[in-house]
Amino acid sequence: MWQYYLMLGAGLGLLILAAISFKSTITFLKNGEKVTGTVTSLREIDSDGVVYVPVFTYRTKDNTEYTYELAEGTNPSSWSEGDTETIIYDPKDPSKVELYTYFRIFAWPLILLSAALPLLVIGGGYFIAEQYLK
Repeated sequence: MWQYYLMLGAGLGLLILAAISFKSTITFLKNGEKVTGTVTSLREIDSDGVVYVPVFTYRTKDNTEYTYELAEGTNPSSWSEGDTETIIYDPKDPSKVELYTYFRIFAWPLILLSAALPLLVIGGGYFIAEQYLK
């Protein structure tokens, strides 16, 4: 029976983390500035094969130029030099930047929620079912 307490506790913990992450993401979206970024180069990384990582250049509202290197690469490259994409950045810290796509923005809340829900259903379901099976 302790396993169900553990599952329920872990599920609640992950649910709280998902809510905190979601709130942080919404704040980032409300305060962030959207600009167009351009792929200025493709960096080759050779580990277990070559992958290409796009490097974006974007300008803030005060016309300062920044670069942003995507955290993952692909082979073949999903990007070409000159491609453009909408980028959102934090005006207080322009180096805090994300591509403006659904999964890149909401990745952590979705991942945490996806882990929390099964644990809550199993852990909480046990205690609910226990009331009816007595």
